[in-house]
Amino acid sequence: MEWIEVKITCNTGSVEMITGYLMSKNVANVRIIDDAEVDRFLLDHPLNWDYKEETPKAYSESHEAEVIFYLPDDDVGHNRLADIELGLGELLLIPGLDFGNLRLNHGPVNDDDWLHEWKKTYKPFMIGKRVLVRPVWEEVVPEFGQTVFTIDPGAVFGTGLHATTQLCVMEMQNNMVLDGASVFDIGCGSGILSVIALLLGAEKALAVDIDPAAARCARENAQLNGIDDSRYETRTGNIFESDFAETVNEKFDIIFANIVADVIIGLADIVPKYLKDDGLFVMSGIIDDRIEDVRQALSGKFNIRNEKQTDGWCSIVAGKI
Repeated sequence: MEWIEVKITCNTGSVEMITGYLMSKNVANVRIIDDAEVDRFLLDHPLNWDYKEETPKAYSESHEAEVIFYLPDDDVGHNRLADIELGLGELLLIPGLDFGNLRLNHGPVNDDDWLHEWKKTYKPFMIGKRVLVRPVWEEVVPEFGQTVFTIDPGAVFGTGLHATTQLCVMEMQNNMVLDGASVFDIGCGSGILSVIALLLGAEKALAVDIDPAAARCARENAQLNGIDDSRYETRTGNIFESDFAETVNEKFDIIFANIVADVIIGLADIVPKYLKDDGLFVMSGIIDDRIEDVRQALSGKFNIRNEKQTDGWCSIVAGKI
């Protein structure tokens, strides 16, 4: 399959704003190239200097970084690209925001080229103490107590690297009982959250996305991890459409929504229909500036059990009132 590789160049201080904007456009899987961020880490952790040949430098927030993502090279992909370009132009008009010399470049790339780029940078990594994420081409030997999640990142729906995904996976390990649970993954993307939940002990999962390619990707990742079809169901659909409710006639122990604040705010009125009385609603993809808006939307319907913040992103775990 052919893809469009899109590169947005901005200053390092605005990378979080750009990734947040892309999340609002349903671009959850981005690759960030930012030497400044790497060197800032190494300056704070001098014992790690052996990972880099040069001595770390001090950078200003105006140093340039690249945010890279991929869209299908078809009419849908080109329409999404045009929408993203238009939105970036609107961001530049907002007073007080400094993106530096903001630029967007794009060009064609095929599956082989894309996978080659991922193989250079995407290596196994831990999320918390239990979940070891590995790309399908890497072999790993898990330590005692670790659960291996295998993913094929040759798709554009999430790789587990983003802070929003990791916040949810951390919540699974620390603040919920998964054994025997039923899971509903809204906006599933590549199915990372629902598949990991099953690997950690959940009994069954329903994964739904408005993009049929995402639903296919989620099923493929479930199969990579040995999840039987009887335990994992994927559907294409929009939970906000009236006829969707006719297709789901059960309530779940845990509902995940790793999307964006505006969608989560809308879900606050819908999710109670699908959540058991003692169930948990796990939300992520919320930028710091929108956390209060989400709290207000949940008020009167949910009790917030836990909140976490990292790298400018927030997650919330809530139960029904």
